[in-house]
Amino acid sequence: MEEKEFYVSFAVRMIHNQVKDVICKSVPKSDLAPKTHLQGGIMGYLFHHKEGPVYQRDIEKEFKISRATATNTLQVMEKNGLIVRKSQDKDARLKRICMTPEAENNHAWIESHMMEIDRRMMQGLNEKDKAQLAKYFQILGANLEEMKQEYCIEGEPFTGENCTKKPQIQVRKDV
Repeated sequence: MEEKEFYVSFAVRMIHNQVKDVICKSVPKSDLAPKTHLQGGIMGYLFHHKEGPVYQRDIEKEFKISRATATNTLQVMEKNGLIVRKSQDKDARLKRICMTPEAENNHAWIESHMMEIDRRMMQGLNEKDKAQLAKYFQILGANLEEMKQEYCIEGEPFTGENCTKKPQIQVRKDV
């Protein structure tokens, strides 16, 4: 029997799709649920940084998104009751971004649910296996970050819109 060649990019994509399916089918629908992956990421960021102030520029930097994308996303989230923006006493132009209490409670439940999904995904792995897996994902992430920078304008965050170079595709001769 012929062995199939293993492609890590396809394996990661397949696992991504499976995780997304499990999340979509196991999390009840809610008006306070984020409507996009970016909104979900922002909610997680706010949840884990609620002790200190979070501003729009922090969101732009963390998610490597443009000011316009951050502004539009945050406006929609505010309209949907997920966040509020509070002016600071020292500088009214600077607005601290906070989760609404209802959205925070909803997100706390989602966080615990996601921890259960992680726990179940890691069944059968011992602590050494888990540490090795985390190491591999860090290496893959760093390699991908380096690749993204090869194709984009230097010094600017990756947005997909500012890519200038085209990847050089190597044609395999052994196929």
